[in-house]
Amino acid sequence: MNVPGFFTALPTYRLPHPPVPLRVILTLHLALIKAFELLRKNPPAGFVLSAADEDDITRQLYTILEDRLLKTKEVEGFDRRRIRNVVRAPEMTNYDGTHPAKKPDLVLFLMQREHLAVQPSQDAIFVECKPVDGDHALGKHYCDVGIARFVGGEYAWAMQEGMMVAYARDGRSIANDLGPVLAGSRHKGLGSPSAPVVVSRSGESRNAEALQSTLHQRAFTWSAGRGKACQIRLFHSWHNCS
Repeated sequence: MNVPGFFTALPTYRLPHPPVPLRVILTLHLALIKAFELLRKNPPAGFVLSAADEDDITRQLYTILEDRLLKTKEVEGFDRRRIRNVVRAPEMTNYDGTHPAKKPDLVLFLMQREHLAVQPSQDAIFVECKPVDGDHALGKHYCDVGIARFVGGEYAWAMQEGMMVAYARDGRSIANDLGPVLAGSRHKGLGSPSAPVVVSRSGESRNAEALQSTLHQRAFTWSAGRGKACQIRLFHSWHNCS
């Protein structure tokens, strides 16, 4: 451990953190669907979803989630009783403190879980967003610099769940595109993932796939003799951005 003071004098906390209730994950997926719906119906001046780059889309999603949907309760269950706040690209420390400024795209900090002996600074739904299109190969971008960050303990190292969000174009889909890549040559490096399985079809439409998930093994070891990290379940929220 190369960062002086990392984990110094912290109260006892549990690893891994207790599971995030599935209903909270599903509510986030539905909130993302609503955010995209709002972007399509009433985009900000100069914003075109089909041409927008990753940072522009993520910035718009962040603003809608934090400044609108958490307040208006337009998506049932997506409110500050469960989500403390949404932060875009915060500086977060990896599992052993050697990289103190990792920046996941979105982090949704959870409310009222201190009684579960969690570390509040790491108790969150970590979300990584990636374009999936002709200019962004799924294996190189979505997997190697997305999924791999969860598997390697850069993001969500204390958690049992994380989320990948795809800005999909040109008809790309989980079944036709993600599934084969996860089963291919990258399989071991991505934590020997399970095949994607449907978690819920709520909100499924031509613009949003059913929420799916995969299980990945993690090879790193938690600090202070906590043992080998548990597997992580990644949820895949794919949205049509053509």
